[in-house]
Amino acid sequence: LTFFQKGCPRLLTGKKISGTRRMLHRHTPIFLLSLICALIWLISIPAWAGAPEPIRLGAFEYPPFYYEEAGEVRGIAVDIIDQLFTPMGIRTTIRMLPLKRALGYAREGRIDGIMILIKTEERSAYLHYTEPVLTVRGLIWSRADRPGGPVHFERLEDLRHYVMGATLGYSYGQALDELMETMIVNRAASDYLNYKILLTGRIDIFPGNEIVAKGLFKRHPELRGKFHHSDRSFIEWVLHMGISKRSSLVPLIPRINTALEELKSSGKILETVRRFTE
Repeated sequence: LTFFQKGCPRLLTGKKISGTRRMLHRHTPIFLLSLICALIWLISIPAWAGAPEPIRLGAFEYPPFYYEEAGEVRGIAVDIIDQLFTPMGIRTTIRMLPLKRALGYAREGRIDGIMILIKTEERSAYLHYTEPVLTVRGLIWSRADRPGGPVHFERLEDLRHYVMGATLGYSYGQALDELMETMIVNRAASDYLNYKILLTGRIDIFPGNEIVAKGLFKRHPELRGKFHHSDRSFIEWVLHMGISKRSSLVPLIPRINTALEELKSSGKILETVRRFTE
């Protein structure tokens, strides 16, 4: 008190105190607003500073598994990704790429993984695989109005005398790939174009992924009801999620597998497929 009395005698006068009070009264709302904003900022720091980076996933044009619509990546695989990772609290970003480039990025660790991949020896050098996500039949498709009805087969060799369509760059399994080397095969740029060509009669049959075919028929009304398929499959493709061996997701693979099994046993994956194909 002695210090304030000697060093700041004016503080004890009415004029000085009155002026200080007027200043504080005038600036109190601004001070309180600044204080509240500072507190909100401090409280929110852990929410964003500590949040992990989203995992980076590659996608490739393969409707109805992946396709772009209104600038967004959509499809069966996208919905499965959401169902799988959202309950884990893991954010994701999905980038559409050519398949070859997406695989290259996974090899280099530039993306964390790709949902819906066939397991191959070459890819296993740089990818870990989850348990199967889906198993898809490869069927032989023919025109619904074809004389003699749908094309069926007991052995692949039964297909040898037909003119077959195929999609550029696709493998149909070693057995059919080898048979096609002895057949007349017309190749087109996409499955959609092959079904259009099949309608013209320029090819007799087309080996198509069942889910891809039904997804195309749903999205393109001009194809609906125009085709039959064989009773038996020429192959069954087992589809996995491939995870880069350089990804931080690798330790989570057991947890991802558990979540996948729960999605399959609950029927959610089958329900997702039906939304895009029926």
